Amino acid sequence: IVTALYRRDRTGQGGLVSSSLLANGVWANGFLVQATLSGLETPPRPKREEGLNASTAMYRTADDRWFSLAVLNEERQFAPLLAALGLSELAADPRFTTTAERRKNGPALIALFDQAIALAPLAHWRAVLDAAKITFGIVGTLGDIPSDAQMTQCGAIVGFENETQYTVSSPFQIDGESKTVPRRAPAIGQHSDILLLEAGYAQDEIKRLRALGVLA
Repeated sequence: IVTALYRRDRTGQGGLVSSSLLANGVWANGFLVQATLSGLETPPRPKREEGLNASTAMYRTADDRWFSLAVLNEERQFAPLLAALGLSELAADPRFTTTAERRKNGPALIALFDQAIALAPLAHWRAVLDAAKITFGIVGTLGDIPSDAQMTQCGAIVGFENETQYTVSSPFQIDGESKTVPRRAPAIGQHSDILLLEAGYAQDEIKRLRALGVLA
């Protein structure tokens, strides 16, 4: 849009700006798509249980929720991760003492993490991993949204005017401008009398129309 406005400013010629979800999806994955277009053959994704990196795998909790670990600095964070999972004894296991060994024995480590994580619900692991400063991502559900603090703090979910009910906000922000607080749509017929009076109808005529069922 800015490019089109710039062209109009420079040339006086407007233009239609358009996009598509397909084009955006390809652009977002451009480096992988370009590699494929250049002849790269991508191997199939291994099964989760057969992955090589337990520190970036997905795990199921006791309440059947999922989260993904994102430990990128294993040299610094592997020990705190083990402690958070209640597996500190694995730090001395020769299969997992170095990054190279952990990759070699990735499926075995994933299995151990699976066993530990399956013992507690998501709320427990969320608190424990947050406290340990371990990066992870929750596989969210729609049911998570009402209690998600980030949703309200970033303004994605906002309250209605003079109510405790929330709604979805528009995703755009303009520096220095505040959005109008959302209001509920009027009930059916809520403003019928006001509008008809403004249009010149008498009160008796409005009552007659309502009696005939013309108005709600």
